[in-house]
Amino acid sequence: MAQILVVEDEPIIARNVADALEYAGHDVDVAHDGEEALKRADDLTPDLLLLDIRLPRMSGLDVLKTLRGRGARAPAIVMTAHGNVETAVEAMKAGAADFLTKPVDLKELQIVVDKTLSHQRVVENLDYFKSRERADSGVSTIVGQSRATQDLRALILRIGKSQALAGKHPPSVLITGETGTGKDLVARAIHYAGPRAAGPFVQVNCTAVPDQLFESELFGHVKGAFTSAQDTRRGLMELADGGTIFFDEIGHMNAALQAKLLTAIEQKMIRPVGGRKERQVDVHVISATNRDLEAAIESGDFRDDLYHRLRVVPITLVPLRDRVEDILPLTAHFIAMYASRFGVRIDGMTDEAVEVMQRYDWPGNVRELSHVLENAVLMADEPTLNVQHLNIRKLQRPPAVEVSLPGGLNINVDFESDRPILEDIEHTVIKAALEYSQHNLTRAARILGITRDAVRYRINKYHERHGNPPAA
Repeated sequence: MAQILVVEDEPIIARNVADALEYAGHDVDVAHDGEEALKRADDLTPDLLLLDIRLPRMSGLDVLKTLRGRGARAPAIVMTAHGNVETAVEAMKAGAADFLTKPVDLKELQIVVDKTLSHQRVVENLDYFKSRERADSGVSTIVGQSRATQDLRALILRIGKSQALAGKHPPSVLITGETGTGKDLVARAIHYAGPRAAGPFVQVNCTAVPDQLFESELFGHVKGAFTSAQDTRRGLMELADGGTIFFDEIGHMNAALQAKLLTAIEQKMIRPVGGRKERQVDVHVISATNRDLEAAIESGDFRDDLYHRLRVVPITLVPLRDRVEDILPLTAHFIAMYASRFGVRIDGMTDEAVEVMQRYDWPGNVRELSHVLENAVLMADEPTLNVQHLNIRKLQRPPAVEVSLPGGLNINVDFESDRPILEDIEHTVIKAALEYSQHNLTRAARILGITRDAVRYRINKYHERHGNPPAA
């Protein structure tokens, strides 16, 4: 049942239309001129307007324009006499959903009203799911307080603010990182932070589509292009037109398809399999992989030119073991999410459970953390999670060892780190000496027993190895 406002100045027609709609189960109100229609629309907030074009004091077209100017989104069906079709077309350009010619056929009226209301429900549902996806996929979903995570959020917002993303040649983004670090989450956050947020976000799992079907999936095909092509089908790049296409695990893409993808990205044109005409597409390309693409280039598995085309804006995600500060914020986030989903009460974790969470190295990164907490919340028999609920079976990370140096300097050494231990210790000592000497390079060098040039060389060499700019 819908709330319908009928705006018609002829009482008999208005009554007949209202009776027909009420008989169909709708709630109907009637207005006999434009000004009355505006007042009723404010009071009722109708789901649908049935609007005569010719009205006293104010035309139906002016009523429609006024309502749209106020932000009213209810669909309108205009009614007009024969010979006034041009006016009805003008009304549809102003936002009307459909039109009927007078005298109104009551059966046709029911059909048009049902079709319009059905379409409006689809639009509202789509808007709801789009807004929910946007809320669930924004920068706020990048949880954590580590410097790496803060920098990542800032980078996503900086990329999103770039109007280049809305242009004809938006810069491609390549996201690299270990499995489970949240590459797909970052891709969605970039899309919803930018000017293409209202457009589609299409994800392509490059490991899930068989090689022989990949070209058809990506570019589409025409009917009869191959044995199973029973009809014409649009490809994923065309479906992403005006939005973003995300190639997940692109490092595993077939070598033959890589050349075609490169051409499509550079020319913004695609040709469906079996088709003769090319189609223009406007997409922002984001890719992600956990594979070392430079090594894949050396082995001949990945094209060097495609790599550089995809890597205009590189983003490297830091594994969870190297941003321990994020473990507890992520833990709180997932506990709240799963407790709400499963309808259970979880107040927190024991101190022992918190210690285990922080000492574990999380080889599966954020994805593993999420799965562990999902299981813990689901299986918990009390409001406070303990170690037994976590079900972490792998060895926990041993605590860092504190090493005392001359002069009372103590540093923590993590012997489980993948980085060179002595190099980190040396850099830590040099930083401490610089801070102690108030960044006087000559004094710091004298404290360390080496030359100024040696201090500068070691600092620059350390930053070169780790891809960071030297300290000022």
